[in-house]
Amino acid sequence: MKSAATVREILHPKSVAIVGASESLDKWGGRLLSYMLRHRLDGRLYPVNAQARELMGVPSYASVLECPGDVDLAILLVPHAHVKKTVEECVAKGVKCALCITAGFAEAGPAGRAQEEALVAIARAGGMRLIGPNCMGLMNTQHSLCATTGVVMGSIESLPRGGIGLASQSGAMMGAMISRGVDIGAGFSSTISVGNQADLDLNDFFEYLIDDPFTDVVCLYMEGVKNAPRFTALLARAAEAGKPVCIAKSGRSEAGAKAAASHTASLAGAWSAFEATCRRWGVYLFDNVYDLLHGAQLLQRGKRAAPTGRVAVFSGSGGGGALLTDEVDTTAGLRLAQIAPATQERLREVLPETHRQLPFDFGMLNHQAAPDPQVDGGSVGLALDRAMADDHVDAGILLLTTQPQQERVVQAAISVGERSGKPLLFVQGAGNFGDLARQKLRDAGHGYLDSTHDAVRVVSALCGRLPPEPASAAAHRIDAPTGLPPGFLTEPDARRLLEAAGIPTTHWRFARSADEAVRAAGEIGGAVVIKAVSPQIVHKSDVGGVVLGVQGEQAVREACTKIAHAITAAHAEAVLDGYLVTEMWRADTELILGIQRDPDFGPLVMVGAGGVLVELMKDVQLAPAPISHAAALAMLRRLRSLPLLTGYRGRAPADLDVIADVIVRLGELALGLDGRVQELDINPLFIAGGRVAAADARAVLS
Repeated sequence: MKSAATVREILHPKSVAIVGASESLDKWGGRLLSYMLRHRLDGRLYPVNAQARELMGVPSYASVLECPGDVDLAILLVPHAHVKKTVEECVAKGVKCALCITAGFAEAGPAGRAQEEALVAIARAGGMRLIGPNCMGLMNTQHSLCATTGVVMGSIESLPRGGIGLASQSGAMMGAMISRGVDIGAGFSSTISVGNQADLDLNDFFEYLIDDPFTDVVCLYMEGVKNAPRFTALLARAAEAGKPVCIAKSGRSEAGAKAAASHTASLAGAWSAFEATCRRWGVYLFDNVYDLLHGAQLLQRGKRAAPTGRVAVFSGSGGGGALLTDEVDTTAGLRLAQIAPATQERLREVLPETHRQLPFDFGMLNHQAAPDPQVDGGSVGLALDRAMADDHVDAGILLLTTQPQQERVVQAAISVGERSGKPLLFVQGAGNFGDLARQKLRDAGHGYLDSTHDAVRVVSALCGRLPPEPASAAAHRIDAPTGLPPGFLTEPDARRLLEAAGIPTTHWRFARSADEAVRAAGEIGGAVVIKAVSPQIVHKSDVGGVVLGVQGEQAVREACTKIAHAITAAHAEAVLDGYLVTEMWRADTELILGIQRDPDFGPLVMVGAGGVLVELMKDVQLAPAPISHAAALAMLRRLRSLPLLTGYRGRAPADLDVIADVIVRLGELALGLDGRVQELDINPLFIAGGRVAAADARAVLS
């Protein structure tokens, strides 16, 4: 069998056959042929149609077998019933890759999936690769390859060349991004619609884009992850190569996951695990493909934003600037930048003293100020340039409404945007009055947005990206306690597991009887907590299996009796092994920590607001294990409840380094013990100043 073609060879074909080509622009075969003729391929083109000998002035052939030369890429636009025969003919011809546009396969149900698997078997047996089915093709601007049915290709005169590479699980989203890219002056290296990924999948094209010298930024629209370990390895490879990766993923909600599965027969994995893995490797995550495109355009131009999220706001309208400032300040992770006194002094020639702090209102500018020869746009350019150069600014947003001399402001924005290494986003809020300004931005490849809301979302994504965090080696060896059974661990065993990992717990004793509980309470001293220990009871508080603030021999005995009766009433089959007696102390703050094992992405470490706030706040951060101390600190600082750890309302500030050490050790535990820890929760982790201790724990071992 011949060796299969590489993705690079597939995207640089010397010859292309369009099977199902047509003379009619009302048919996909006619549109695709016209696109290929308009955007001339660097190679031979073979239209295939059994009823014609010439199409659009090009010789046509009855089947792919009759094409006079070798065929590197065959694009299949035939009816569903003819796809199998066409694939067989492609194999017989020695075609390197078949790109199947036709739908009705795995996305249509079990029968379609079986048909799709048969196509793959035929192709692989003949050494041919398959893209799709159920896709909209691909484009390689560097090779003048327009092998896509996207209707946008019929409305543009030349392929939009540039450094953005795109692989998409939705053909329509690929077309929409190309169309929007043309509107805003963004250019692409290659764009690929992967469809059902029956053979070649998104990872294959992701790898190609990482290695492609013409691709500066990789963009992915995803609905599910196929081969998560390979995907994760590619994220690491892109990070090592210093090539930005931008992703928009559907399936974050339950309803979205169902829609994604019905659309391209892909299963959307758990969003939280996917997000944590992407954050680990420095991925830029966007809510939709339009934000993704704008972010990629800025990244492709070399613009980077610091994660501190300090945004400079500029406007030709005082009211517009005020509303934009509100949007910035109410968006998580962003805030209005406060420029330094030295910068304010440099602005004295163009702004009055009362208006030298952001947001800037261009209506207050002194247009008689001496120009700066390095900056176009007069006083507007000076104000933009000085502010964007300030070390306290991470990104800028410029809002323009209906006002005279827009071209001067646009020229200033372009000039400053090129000089600055930070993102400067331009929002054109002037309707059709701003068309000339849009054209200038488009021609400069600078880009523009239509609403402040879109601009704030893009800036939020650019600032929300975390630096890549390479996997760290375990710093502590964990010797597992002996005798831990598989399955659910009772709290004493879960505590022994934590202590083996170096994670402190509240002082405790296990008592098999009320008499032993009395002795244990005396040894611990003061008020204690008494809990049921039973393999059948997971949530002890829910069934009355926990009594707080117990002090004195009589109170201990009464608590044990109360717990025994409660367990029997809740679960007649439950076996009460005994009682856990722990110290009772007042915490300033409570967190939940844990280990989750995702079926695709492996072990993850979790931290969030704990105690009774867990379900209410859903304030949780996840990261793949193992995790470094710096990454653990970053997780804590991303919590919405962080103020509770930093001295809120007179509480003693927590020692974040001590908490981070617990998170690191959890990561080591997740990887240790030969991967036996399937689940683990510490809820709550008590925190009082510099002291932390697990007050409750549950775990499941394989």
